[in-house]
Amino acid sequence: MFGFIAHAQLPAPQSLSYSKNKSTGKKLIKQGAIYSAVRHLEAANEKKPDKKKLVLMLAEAERNVRNYAAAEKFYAALEAKDRKNKKPEYTFYKAMALQQQEKFQEAIDAFNAFRKLSKGNNKYIEQYKQAGKAIDGAKLGLAQSDSSAEKTFKAVHLGEGINSPAKESSPALRNGDLLVFERFEDQTFVQNGKAWKYGFLTNLQSAARKGKAWQAENITEIFKVPEDAHIAAPSFTEDGNTLFYSLCKEETPLKLRCDIYRSTFANNIWSKGEKLNSSINLPTATNLWACAGKAPGGEECLYFSSNRNPGKGFDIFYAVRNGDGTFQRAKTLGTAINTTGDEITPFYDYETNTLYFSSNGRGGIGGFDVFGAKRLVIGDFLEPENIGMPVNSGADDYGFVYNPRKNTGFVASNRNSISRNDCTTCNDDIWLIQSTALYPAVKGEITYGRAGLKQITNDASIALYDAKTNEQIAFTQAPAGNYFFDLEKEKTYKLIAKREGKKDVEQTLNTLGITESDTFKINLNFEEVIPENYVGTKLATVYWDYDKFQLTRTAPDSLAKVVNFMTANPQYIVEVGSHTDSKGSDDYNLKLSERRGAAVVKYLLSKKLPGNRIINKPYGENQPASPNEHPDGSDFEEGRRLNRRTEFKVVDEVK
Repeated sequence: MFGFIAHAQLPAPQSLSYSKNKSTGKKLIKQGAIYSAVRHLEAANEKKPDKKKLVLMLAEAERNVRNYAAAEKFYAALEAKDRKNKKPEYTFYKAMALQQQEKFQEAIDAFNAFRKLSKGNNKYIEQYKQAGKAIDGAKLGLAQSDSSAEKTFKAVHLGEGINSPAKESSPALRNGDLLVFERFEDQTFVQNGKAWKYGFLTNLQSAARKGKAWQAENITEIFKVPEDAHIAAPSFTEDGNTLFYSLCKEETPLKLRCDIYRSTFANNIWSKGEKLNSSINLPTATNLWACAGKAPGGEECLYFSSNRNPGKGFDIFYAVRNGDGTFQRAKTLGTAINTTGDEITPFYDYETNTLYFSSNGRGGIGGFDVFGAKRLVIGDFLEPENIGMPVNSGADDYGFVYNPRKNTGFVASNRNSISRNDCTTCNDDIWLIQSTALYPAVKGEITYGRAGLKQITNDASIALYDAKTNEQIAFTQAPAGNYFFDLEKEKTYKLIAKREGKKDVEQTLNTLGITESDTFKINLNFEEVIPENYVGTKLATVYWDYDKFQLTRTAPDSLAKVVNFMTANPQYIVEVGSHTDSKGSDDYNLKLSERRGAAVVKYLLSKKLPGNRIINKPYGENQPASPNEHPDGSDFEEGRRLNRRTEFKVVDEVK
């Protein structure tokens, strides 16, 4: 699926003898030219059918070119000849071919037969495990094949304007409107006086929607690609002004290696591609499918796939982007995402903080399936989830991209291609993905200042509440001054933004009667005004280490705001309200909050502030600023950190 193999032009198989076709096919397999090998082996089999060694070569070759129907036939023939069951792998590969044709019940039966034959045999221990995962995936496919089952998406094959008898893959969206993808076409070029024909020479195609149809055109020349190189795996940054792609060249005979490049768009021109550093482009590996996203720690980064770890196939890596646009050393995402199989085509959705990728190492409906893993605000990814049919199928499904605002996405797949008649699963086409469900959401910026002078905040937080029950549904710190929350249909919500020393900003919204997916845009602003009276104003917040009442190193910065205010405004009384998280008993936490308040009061008194203007008020755990637990009951460490606090609020004037 992601091999790019070249071969010299050869005589037609029909003109060769059985022996010549067999030997040529065998030679081409060793060279990696599997598609050409199949044509010669099939011609040999027509001349002398049912030769066991030839049938075995054909079965393996058909499996590798993803002709699942032919692979099933040849493995079934081998299975029938293996009367003493010495080769249970024939049953295993027949089961795989059945699953990839979406013959799910037959596949389940065949995988169970294989497990029965191979149980206890250490030679097949890995395949035994794979068969177990495959059975679960086939059961999922069986359930989702039910026409009455509710589907999240619908998949539509794009017609001749996009798909052809060649291979189309790696779809990318620019600004949600322009589709860019790679096409593998037969090409011939001359090197050292010898004509070579590529089985797959990739070029970039660009397509815009014309009504309901899409029409593609070749844009490879824009990037000045050498004629003997592939340009592959395009992706755009969120603003559409940076393109990442890979250039692949034949460094050793008949084998290609790929490196990642970057081009930027300015003054209506794409710049010459810049090869990224050796941390990303490891010289001994193939490096493909780059995409911009957020790293586990929240930094801007580049995700990509590489086979740099011997014996582990393709894994997904990330490299944090520096302020000057360079990248730090690449790191693997580890076992949370990567398996012993292949993980490819990462795509990061900024709005939902979800990393999508395809894997053949997690089980699934068949072949490569698309999975989504949600990234926590700061931290690791949640367990990847199979996003189901019809994005996934029994065949290989990869290169998933989706823009929820435009309800437009794409996936590359070799399922039931209508652009080739000789083998309906040997060719990758691009499918349009659209949501069948309504996905309302809200996003916006948090600013401060007067009209015309607003600036983005870096110290605000925002929470989403159910307006009827006043229950907090979601919460996020907003260090970049923006937020995004998923919503549900037929509900009324309230947004509350908080900022130290400022009055809360509230805004209501609702999703009543919506008929299509939409992302509401609501910007919240902290007005910079001088109040007539500061009573009710929150001045600052101090945070505490777990189970401690000693001031942290950063506490004096917040306390300075309190000291400055109380010095400049001697007519006001300030409450020192101290809180804890939910760990420990109520009595213990009330005493702990008293000690925290006392530590702060001691500090304020040391700054010559009069004690009659300071009220120490312990609250314990009774007024959390954030949930202490996730909805599933697990510990929410970030929420507990936000609850370990002392807040300073103006409560009265000196009488």
